[in-house]
Amino acid sequence: MRMGKRRLEEPAKPFRRATANIKMRAKQAVNVSVDAALLKVAKEMKINLSQALERALRDLTGEERARRFYEENKAFIDHHNTLVEKYGTSSDAYAREFGNDD
Repeated sequence: MRMGKRRLEEPAKPFRRATANIKMRAKQAVNVSVDAALLKVAKEMKINLSQALERALRDLTGEERARRFYEENKAFIDHHNTLVEKYGTSSDAYAREFGNDD
């Protein structure tokens, strides 16, 4: 049996932990203004400014998304809570059925 040309394949990519379904996206350079004293302390502590900004933006945008979701769905959430107060949850019915009084 004759062997063809052997091709070197790229090594397998190392395992990466999924980060909330966030795909790697292109980075964009931006200019920001930061308090000089705070920047000096951050640099002394070897804080990666890009990572810190991304983390802060991710937290802030997540909070804003949650706030907007609540505002957009407030009527349904309030109605649902009223029904739960009046009738309980479906799991309450199962607990009674199986004799759990918790």
